Amino acid sequence: MLAQTRQEFEVVVVDDGSTDNTAEHARSFTTDPRIRVITQRNQGPAAARNAGLAVARGEYVSMLDADDLWLPEYLQVMGGALDAAPEAAFAYTDAWVLDDATKRVRRRSAMSYQRPPRTDPDARTFFLLLVDRNFVYTSVTARRFVLETVGGFDESLVGVEDWDLWLRITGGGGRPMRVPEILAIYRRTPDSLTADPLRHIPKVCEVYRRMAEDPAMDAEVKAIARRKLAYFDGLAHRLEHQTWPWRIRRLASAAKHQLLSGGMWLERPPEAVERTLRVVGEADVASLRGADRSGASV
Repeated sequence: MLAQTRQEFEVVVVDDGSTDNTAEHARSFTTDPRIRVITQRNQGPAAARNAGLAVARGEYVSMLDADDLWLPEYLQVMGGALDAAPEAAFAYTDAWVLDDATKRVRRRSAMSYQRPPRTDPDARTFFLLLVDRNFVYTSVTARRFVLETVGGFDESLVGVEDWDLWLRITGGGGRPMRVPEILAIYRRTPDSLTADPLRHIPKVCEVYRRMAEDPAMDAEVKAIARRKLAYFDGLAHRLEHQTWPWRIRRLASAAKHQLLSGGMWLERPPEAVERTLRVVGEADVASLRGADRSGASV
């Protein structure tokens, strides 16, 4: 964070009931007047973000989870994008995917599998696309007053609280803007909520259920929400009550994925990623031994 090329910032570290030395380590930096530490009992990521938002003083707010990283240019580029587009409610960017177990960087970016729009469509089209699928990575810089106006993060939606927030902003007419550079690093871990579909899918269903039952939503939005709800409800049922044919298909798909996965990873991270990993002391990762610096597919 302190290696950002834009140094005019404040850092609010929210220690959400951590059981390691997070708070102690963060407080070692509080001699810097830009850094504050808030400690609270564990309440989840949405509550932690709301706690930080409540004391933030800047015009723009950026959220960064403990295991993810920003490239050094993140604040400069994202802040500059909003400076140049005063009508935009928030700016979002893509991320490189770092596998925490192998320390390899994936060729395809974090957003690529959700097919984000390559250009910024009008607010209505963007909202409908976002209802269909969440392609907005959590590396977002938003105007603070926008976040406050919609009430911040919904603390009951663990794991999908960010998607729900972007839906409420864009559904209310807020204009997003995509910053085309890849400015963040998303760390993929086996214990993340999204890695466990039986935990994650019910939360996705809850977002769709609320939209389908919301009298303020129009018929087109409700139709998308009902269709997606039916799909994810069905998927959750199949996961909970797996038949042998379905298990075999899943195993075959997993085997095919494993067979093809060799080409998924870069031999060597892009220079910007490698530089960032060196800053945070992860330069000894195995993936630094190769020589491929090709870009990600987005």
